[in-house]
Amino acid sequence: MKEKILLLNSGKCSWGKCLACGWGRLSSPKLGIHELKKAVDETFQEIKNKNISKLKIFASGSFLDDAQFPRAIRKYISKKCADACISLTIESRPEFITQENLGDFRGTKLTVAIGLESGDDEVLEKYNKGFAAEDYARAASLLHENDFKVRTYLMIGLPFGNSLKKSVEFADKYSDEIVLINVFPHSAAPLFKLWVAGKWKPLDKKQFEETVAPFKGNPKIETDFNNFSFLPRFPREKQEMIKGASERELLHPHFVVWQDYICRFYETPQGKKTVLFLPCTFTKPYYNSKLHREIAKIIGKRKDLHLVVLSSPGVIPYEFADRYPFNSYDWPEWEETDEIKKKYIEALEKRIENYLRTHRYENYFCFLKPSETFIALGKACKKLNIPLVNCLKTETWEKIKGGKNPLFLALEDLKEALK
Repeated sequence: MKEKILLLNSGKCSWGKCLACGWGRLSSPKLGIHELKKAVDETFQEIKNKNISKLKIFASGSFLDDAQFPRAIRKYISKKCADACISLTIESRPEFITQENLGDFRGTKLTVAIGLESGDDEVLEKYNKGFAAEDYARAASLLHENDFKVRTYLMIGLPFGNSLKKSVEFADKYSDEIVLINVFPHSAAPLFKLWVAGKWKPLDKKQFEETVAPFKGNPKIETDFNNFSFLPRFPREKQEMIKGASERELLHPHFVVWQDYICRFYETPQGKKTVLFLPCTFTKPYYNSKLHREIAKIIGKRKDLHLVVLSSPGVIPYEFADRYPFNSYDWPEWEETDEIKKKYIEALEKRIENYLRTHRYENYFCFLKPSETFIALGKACKKLNIPLVNCLKTETWEKIKGGKNPLFLALEDLKEALK
């Protein structure tokens, strides 16, 4: 069944206080009826052209909330769906699921999705959901009385525990569809702050699959490991220039969160069979530096190479070079003490090891001068029995090590090695 997703950002969620939700905390300009109708008409033109039979509307709140969407637009969409025999799925909190609101959808094949998250009232209170399980049950029963369907969201991996078996059994009594969703917090949500503070971590794919495995036999249930292509996006007001060569910068929580994401959730691009570890540069993003621009010329159009920078933040795949915090830090080497060099090697070795345990390549190259970074990489590769080739020859380094920007003088070594 072909489906179309329509995003209607208008107004703000009436509650906006859930622990893991940031979208509900964001406010968009409230759209007028003419703007909404235009978006709907364009959507239905696409539905007609592409023979789509199902429409889902996401609104970062409740589609049945008059404060977000005028009743007229709901009636307008309902009639269009009914006339075109299109199934419609919308989202709403239970308090807006009333007989009056549902009356606007007569003749429409309607499903209302409700974010229950848990069937346990104690968990709902800790999650700050703003309603109880009985409120959900009332709304779901009312939907069924009107011959509409219920789609229920349950969250997996909440920080204070959640009896998933109890929640599934409860939701199963009221639902036509159940989605088990891995908890990934929006950066504006309080749960994101717990991750940054090291008090909670989202489940990785293996942990998630192990948790939901007992429920896969239920035909109502579907699972969603990463429902919106999650990235740790720090809001602008939380971003900072992370400058210095001390333990504070090395173990900065923004780096720690990103390393957790890169090691446990990030997937390397398809076709990247060879990794080339590169040094960081003062210029950020790295690809704007003179050294990396020269390296890019040598690499040319080779699509098998995956460029990964090693630096104080840890392991940085090139795809993230222009993202915060990797574009907003400076590690002045002249500030390093013997003690911080030791801690740097230990921290970077662990981060590289974690990365290489979950991201495998056919070939492992680096272009690094003898340094703490190279030592950390070598130790991690040795521990994992990974053959590492440094494209910088020892004899070349002996000749150039006293010069300014010595790696510029060793680019022929890189070119030769990559052949």
